[in-house]
This record gives sequence, structure tokens and C-alpha cells, in this order.
Amino acid sequence: MQYLGVDISKEKFDVALIQDAQNPEKVKQKVFANSPAGFTRLMSWLESRATEPVHVAMEATGAYWEALAVFLCEKGLTVSVVNPGLIKKEAESWGVRNKTDSVDARVIARFCLAKRPRAWVAPRADLRELRDLVRHLDCLEQEKRQNENRLGAGVTSDAVKHSLEEVLAFLDAEIKRLEDHIADHIDRHPGLKTESKLLESIPGIGKKTAAVVLGELGDISNFSRAKQVAAYAGLSPRRIASGKLKGQTRMCKAGNSRLRRALYFPAIVAASSNPVIRGFYERLRRDGKCKMSAIGACMRKLIQIVYGVLKTGTAFEVPA
Repeated sequence: MQYLGVDISKEKFDVALIQDAQNPEKVKQKVFANSPAGFTRLMSWLESRATEPVHVAMEATGAYWEALAVFLCEKGLTVSVVNPGLIKKEAESWGVRNKTDSVDARVIARFCLAKRPRAWVAPRADLRELRDLVRHLDCLEQEKRQNENRLGAGVTSDAVKHSLEEVLAFLDAEIKRLEDHIADHIDRHPGLKTESKLLESIPGIGKKTAAVVLGELGDISNFSRAKQVAAYAGLSPRRIASGKLKGQTRMCKAGNSRLRRALYFPAIVAASSNPVIRGFYERLRRDGKCKMSAIGACMRKLIQIVYGVLKTGTAFEVPA
């Protein structure tokens, strides 16, 4: 096995190829354009240098990595998409002092060799489209709230007030159009439609939350355990064993913030309407957990139920 580290940005990506696992300091390096033509040139470069199967690793930063990751997966290469925080800590433990694109590519290749990270599975095209749609909807809704707050703050200028009202009317129409588009997109893809129905069988999760969860989770086969899904959403508990907060447990929050945010209100609803979540919430409150801590735990429980439903393809049923 040979190991390729990729440090990617908007315009280009640097690669470092470790050809001999026994000599990881000796690498072949190259820079390519972050474009379809650059992807093709990378494959040609690898074909002339790689004498064994190649394991590719890159960081999950921004959105620039995904097109290349999907391309390489479709070409049959093993691709791992790694939390950049893990690679940074590993680099610090190795005493890496410099930070350039070429150095980062070498560090990622060395990390891939040392840790052999789990292979990433590219989400289906319909899931990627859904993710882009729900993220755009979220941006529009945030923009609407911002303008509503400005209007509600007591604008004195009639011209500004009129402008804000026109912007809000446009945003309302665009949000409605996008919501219809998302519903139609799910309805046109049998896989998405089935998965959405499975999620909607869970008390507390409606159509909108189901769309966000499906878009943000991607391919469920990227997770082998419910705990991994909770960690991906930043819902894992973080125990503090020192300092003034010693003995306390807090939500980690190192994960997908959109997914975490989408589960907040459903968890509140589930704490009263979902028998499994309700019993869990009431027990935590009896044990002295504050309301917010209990809701956070319910969010984690809810995402674990989501994982179980999608993994098994079985609708949620209330235990007898």
C-alpha cells in the first residue's frame, strides 16, 4: 500500500506520495489545479508512480475537498476524509514546526500511513444535492431573521423600512420556493423518499428536520456505530477531570453544527411526545441534571435512534 496526502484549497491542491512505508520521509510531491482537468492529471501522475494500491487522505475543511474525493472514489481509490484537528495534534506530537501547503500534504500522508483512517464513502448524488438545498435554505432563513431584527429594532427612515419590507417579501417567496423544491427533490428520488419516511416515523422529527438530517449525514455507511454519529454531530459528552469545572460533563460541540442545531427543537418536542426520549429526559431531571443538559442528552439519544432507523431500514416503533 502507498499513501497519498492531499492539502487542498480553492484554486489548487498539493499532494505528497509515500511510496515506501519503511521510509516515510521520502516522498514524491506535486501541485495540481483544483479542477476536473487537475483531477485527471493527478490520476496520470499516480499511474506513472504508484506501484501498489493507493490510500488517499485529505482534511475535511470547507467544501473544496469534496469534488476531488468523489472523483477518486469513483476511480476506485481508497479515500479517507479526516478531522483536521486530529491531524494537527498528530503533527504537533511529531514536532512539525513549519506550516506550508507542501508540508501539510506530507503530514497528511504520514498521518494516513500511521493511523490508516477509515475509508470514506461518497454520498449519493441525490444526497449531495439535498445537502446543498437545505444549507441554502438555512442561509436564507438566517438572512430573514437578521432583516426582521433590523425592522423590529425601530427603523426611523421610511425608505429603509420600505426596503427591508421588500427584502423580507422576496425572502419569504424564495424560502417557500426552495421548500417546495426540497419536497419535490425528495419525492422524485425513491431512496430519499423512503429514508425521509423512516425518519418521520420517529416522534419529534418532521419533514424539514428529516431533510436536514439526511443531507448533513450523507451516506450512513460512513458510520459503523451510533456513537460515531453522535460524535460527528458534536453531541458526544466531554468529561472535565481538572480545573474549576472538574467533575462536570459538557457537550463536546466539535462536529457538524448544522446537524446539531437541527436536532435542538425536535429533541424538545421528543422529550414530551416520544415515549423513549420522554422517559430518558424525566430520569435525567430526577437525577439532578439541569434542563439544558437533559435536552442535550436527548439530542444525542435522538441522533442514535436516527442512526438505528436508517441503518436497519426499519421504521421506529414504541417499545412495548
